[in-house]
Amino acid sequence: MKVLNGSSMVPAMGNLANRIKFVRKRARLSQERFAETLGTVDGVKVSRGAVGNWELGKGISRANLAAIADKFAVPLDWLEFGRGEIPETVNSPAEPGLTAGEKPYNVTVQPQQNARIGEAARGFARIPIRGVAMGGKDGYVILGEQYLGEVLAPPALADVPDAYAVYMVGDSMLERYRHGEVCFVHPYAPVRRDDDCVIQISMGDGEPPHGFVKRFISMDGKQLKVLQLNPRKVLTWPRSKVIAVHRIIMGGPA
Repeated sequence: MKVLNGSSMVPAMGNLANRIKFVRKRARLSQERFAETLGTVDGVKVSRGAVGNWELGKGISRANLAAIADKFAVPLDWLEFGRGEIPETVNSPAEPGLTAGEKPYNVTVQPQQNARIGEAARGFARIPIRGVAMGGKDGYVILGEQYLGEVLAPPALADVPDAYAVYMVGDSMLERYRHGEVCFVHPYAPVRRDDDCVIQISMGDGEPPHGFVKRFISMDGKQLKVLQLNPRKVLTWPRSKVIAVHRIIMGGPA
């Protein structure tokens, strides 16, 4: 499905939707305020509903993509195709009361400092735990909308929208993670070969998605290929069943 709002339509893509949502959340804007900031593009006023559709992966015109890249100062190539590094700075709109022409301030990821002796460690935030442990021979969690509490996140996730954690289930990745350890997940980080990831797979028939912790090998238009460490074997899923591949940045005891 595509949403018509200008010419040169970009096909619906989940990763593209995530990058648009990332820009909006990094700028600390509601969907309504995000639409207001974009204003009119190619003669069409951007609405909150349009922004919601973009974030659901229902398609967006290239003109609107270019407007987002320009207004929020992110590379168009990254926004459209995910190429390059994740922007550390996103322009945010001027605060109410600023005069016309004043330059908007930037929301920038601040470097984290090491703790000093005698001071409390800084740079930590709390992120939600996702997934109800189910186990099974390959170890998986049910990724629903339940609130399962929060854990302290490492500084690398302190300012990342939608960051989350999952508990490792079973011993299928025993060389890397033990049963019950916490895996911290960055949903927007580029995934590379040999990265450990949370793979979200659609099970169909109204069943909630299953999440697996595996090592990424490759993904193309036909299938996702990952590595399980214990016992060591390659697993594949049809690309049509893959909801997301989210990179684990670290793991450790709960």
